[in-house]
Amino acid sequence: MNEGFFDMNVMILGPAGCGKSLLTEKFGMYLENEGYSVGYVNLDPGCLSVSYRCNFDVRERITVEEIMKKEGLGPNGAMIKAMEKLENIEIPEYAEKDFVLIDTPGQLEVFSFHRCGPKIVSQLKELVGIFIFDASIGVEDLPAVYLYSLATRYRLGINAINIFNKADLLDKKEMETMRNFVLNPARFKEIVEVKGVLLDIYSPISEMLRKVLPAQRILFVSAKTGMGFDELLDMLYEIRCACGDLT
Repeated sequence: MNEGFFDMNVMILGPAGCGKSLLTEKFGMYLENEGYSVGYVNLDPGCLSVSYRCNFDVRERITVEEIMKKEGLGPNGAMIKAMEKLENIEIPEYAEKDFVLIDTPGQLEVFSFHRCGPKIVSQLKELVGIFIFDASIGVEDLPAVYLYSLATRYRLGINAINIFNKADLLDKKEMETMRNFVLNPARFKEIVEVKGVLLDIYSPISEMLRKVLPAQRILFVSAKTGMGFDELLDMLYEIRCACGDLT
């Protein structure tokens, strides 16, 4: 239950299809039911609609569809052009809100590695990220997704919580396998089916991940069912504290 004014910007990050918009909607509803005031920001100029009410919607300023029509560009070129326009837009502050949930473009790499991403992040105070992994991808793809998460966080300069979404699609054994991988990536090199040059780089990548992965609890959530939302809120509280321990 809400114990007082909180004031946190939460940027929802992750690759296409991981459930960013659904998490924004459902976690926001959960927070409101817990008594918090919540603001919603949509930074995706390419989406056709959002299922949550927006306090700020970038599509009121720019849309990929409009750029395609006006400038004769394809979807990818129009998205790049949209990012150029997005970097000049100031995101309003919602100081009266306990949480502001910020939904990012489906093509996260365009946002993160274009100059607009870091520029927008620099505008936002009290910012923390939630980086979503699609829990259905399988343990063999986790090294690549973790590297993507680390690169995104480094590029944006943002502290973030890693979560596994779509956990409702996994059984307990699959969740335990993923949890064990995150705790000790190197020990899985014998069971992951990689060949050729991938086999040569799997071990050093796994060793690097072991050294640089943040010491956090392994959080499985389901934006569809609300599973794990209580613990996600706890982690946001803890990461807000300068001495927060997320292990």
